[in-house]
Amino acid sequence: MMPMQGLQVGMVIAKDYAWNMLKLTGARRSHFGVLSFAGTGHLNPIMTLARHLVRRGHRVTFFHTSDLEEKILQNGLEFASIGSVEDAGVRLIRPARKAGVAALRYRVHRTVAEMEQVLRGAPEAMRRAGVDALLIDEIAMAGPTVAEIMKRPYFIISTSVPHNFGWSSPNRFTPRLSCVARLQRALLEVSTVRMQGPVRFRLDRFRGSVGLDLVARMKNTHPALAHITQLPRCLDYPRSVLPENFYYCGPFVDDARAPADFPWHRLDGRRLVYASLGSTLKGDAATFRMIAEACSRTQLQLVLSLGGRRDPQMFQDLPGSPVVVSDAPQLEILKKAEVVITHAGPNTVFETLLQGKPMIALPTAFDQPAVAARLERAGAGIVLPIARLSSAKIAGAIHKVLSEPTFRTAAQCLQREMLSVQGLSLAGDIIETALQQDAHRRAISA
Repeated sequence: MMPMQGLQVGMVIAKDYAWNMLKLTGARRSHFGVLSFAGTGHLNPIMTLARHLVRRGHRVTFFHTSDLEEKILQNGLEFASIGSVEDAGVRLIRPARKAGVAALRYRVHRTVAEMEQVLRGAPEAMRRAGVDALLIDEIAMAGPTVAEIMKRPYFIISTSVPHNFGWSSPNRFTPRLSCVARLQRALLEVSTVRMQGPVRFRLDRFRGSVGLDLVARMKNTHPALAHITQLPRCLDYPRSVLPENFYYCGPFVDDARAPADFPWHRLDGRRLVYASLGSTLKGDAATFRMIAEACSRTQLQLVLSLGGRRDPQMFQDLPGSPVVVSDAPQLEILKKAEVVITHAGPNTVFETLLQGKPMIALPTAFDQPAVAARLERAGAGIVLPIARLSSAKIAGAIHKVLSEPTFRTAAQCLQREMLSVQGLSLAGDIIETALQQDAHRRAISA
C-alpha cells in the first residue's frame, strides 16, 4: 500500500492537475436549469442571458408550466414542463375587483400554490434532464430550495432593483396606499432573498417535510454562488456595503428578438416621442390620451406601444393621429426617438439608456417608482406622479427634456458607462468563474 503521506501528496497533485486542466480548457460545459417568473419583464432578460450561455457552449432548459413552452421554444431554448397552470391547485375564484381583502387572499393563495407546484415537480424533472446548476429568478421563491434538494449550485438573477435593496422611493412618486394595499405589499413583495408571511411559512413547512432547515438559514447551508443583477452600478445609489457574492452587471440585451410588424411608412420626419407603459399592467386609456394630447400640442410625432395587452383599434381617435401598435420593435424605435415616455419598468429604462435617450417616467407600481427615482437622481429624466397627471404636465416635461441638454448629456454618460461594462458578457464570465471555483472547492473537500 502507498504510505499515507505519499497518498496525500498524490491526491494534491491529482487535484492540482485537474484544476489546471479546467483552467486551460475553460469552463466545463454545463447544463443550466432555469426557474423564472413568466412576466415579460422577467422572462425577456433571463432568456437573453440563457441565449448568451448557449452561445458559450452550455445547455439551458427552462422548467415551467406548459403554457410557457411555445414562447421558450420560439426563442431557441429548451423547455421541460412541470405541469399545467390548472395543476397548481388554485381553486379560488378570481375576485371581480383587483383590490380588497378577497383579491389579497386570492393572490396569496395563488403565489403559494404555484410555489408548491415547483417544489413538487422541478427536482425530479431537473434530475431527469441532467441539470448541473440552476439560474433562479429572484422572485422564483421555490428555486433555492429546489437547488438544495438536488445538491446543485445556483445563481440568483435580479432583473430589476434587487429586493434586498428595497423598492422605496419618494412619496410623491406613488399614490397614498390603503391599509389593504400596504398589507398586500408586505405579503407579496417577496423574493428568494426576502420572504415573510404565509409564503415563508408554507415554504418552511415543505422544507421540514424533506429534511431541510428553515429557509432563513440557507445562506449558511446552501448559499448562492452569485447574486447577479442587470441593474447597472452607475444607475444605483452609492453603497458602501454590498451583500456577499453580489455583482452588478448591466442590461441583458441582444438583437435576437421576434420581429414585430410596424408601419414605418407612417413616420413623417417630425421629432419622435416613443411611449410605452409596459406589459405588466394594461395602462389607463386616459393616460394614453393625455400623452397624445401633449405630443399633438408640441408638434411631435408619437409612437405608442400598448405592450401586447390592448387592441390598437381602441385608440384610433387619439389627438394628433399617433402611430398606435400592439407591440413595437422597441430597440429600432428607440434609435429614432428623441424622448421616451415610460412606466419606468427596468427593461425599457435600460434599453433607452443604452441608446443615450432621456425619459419621462410615469411609475405606477411594483419596482417602477424605485427605478424612476434612480433615473431622476442620475439626471436622465423627469418623473411625473401618475395620480396628478395631466396633458399640460406631460407637455411641459417634454419641452423641458428636449430644450435642456443636461438630460441628454446625463443619459449619454450612463450610456457610455453601460456599454463599457457589457452586461451579458460580464454575467457569463461571473457564472463560469463561480462554477470553476465551486468545482475546485468540491475537489479539495472530496
